[in-house]
Amino acid sequence: ICGDKNRTMMNKRLKYWIGCGLCCLGSLGLAGCSGDDMPGASGSGGDEGEPVALSFRLCRLVAGEASTRVDGDPADMADGKTFQVYAFPANASTTKTQPLDGKTYTVKNGVATGELYLYRGTYDLYLVSYNSSTEVPELKTDGTIPVGNGKDFMYTTLKGIVVQPNQMGESHMSVTLPNPFKRMGAQVQVSVAGNTNSPVTPTSLVVRSFLMNGLCESLNYTLGGSAWNAYGGSFGGNYSFSGFTNNGTGYDVKKKRESSPVVLLPVDGTATIDLAIELEVGYSDNGEAKVWKDTYPASIQKVLLPGMTYQFDFTLTFYGILNPGDLTLAVRDYESTMTINSDGLGKNK
Repeated sequence: ICGDKNRTMMNKRLKYWIGCGLCCLGSLGLAGCSGDDMPGASGSGGDEGEPVALSFRLCRLVAGEASTRVDGDPADMADGKTFQVYAFPANASTTKTQPLDGKTYTVKNGVATGELYLYRGTYDLYLVSYNSSTEVPELKTDGTIPVGNGKDFMYTTLKGIVVQPNQMGESHMSVTLPNPFKRMGAQVQVSVAGNTNSPVTPTSLVVRSFLMNGLCESLNYTLGGSAWNAYGGSFGGNYSFSGFTNNGTGYDVKKKRESSPVVLLPVDGTATIDLAIELEVGYSDNGEAKVWKDTYPASIQKVLLPGMTYQFDFTLTFYGILNPGDLTLAVRDYESTMTINSDGLGKNK
């Protein structure tokens, strides 16, 4: 009996080594039969088969048409924009500091492709983006993502997603995002123009600089959260606006000089936002062309809410040669679903 038992065990070992040898010969580039040795594979390995490659179809804001991208949606990403995907086991009990994998995805025609490979199983996926084509948010060792002003941080989450190929015999899965990315910052644009009813009309208007002070310096986001972590710092952050249109001596002073839109961290209105606008105003003094350069300060107690769009409109009233002062400010707020330049679509607050 012992002899038969030994022969049976030897046969089992022989079959195992033959099977493993065939496996390795049939899988070029693999060091062994273990799934953990497969390049790009994520997960626990085992009997899950080949790892599955994931791609993502972006969600639009209109129900029932989740597979179609719509230009103009503020949470929609244009071609070339990127986001980062962090994968964790579903309902992981540990803190979100050590993902199974994290890969960068690039958008084209509403579909994002990258190199995230997961074994069949159930996962939680966290997608984060700066709405940028050059950088993606990076998860720190404490499980947070620090974000500064000027970063258009957005996120969306897929909890309990079952990873398996779309069709038998394939190793690919296309995932349609059930929700659009949620913008966590406030989009701000600045415009400066001459008053159409100015007692004296200047000959030129140039915005030399525009600085906004009194902002958060940085905020932290934890994967899976729906809001920023509590802010305990001072409101010493600032941001300098640039890219003003029509910003030259050859343009009508009554035309708006509009900055490039930027995304700032939200503020709760407890601190004053201070503004400094440096202008160069041309005028005529008894037929002689002259230029007045000055910095105009302004302050406002303003709440900047996540997902909202704000336009700070400054109007310069020119009273005379030696007194080109009086810069008035009006702020328009738009809902997050509106584009920043759509006055007819925006909802004034």
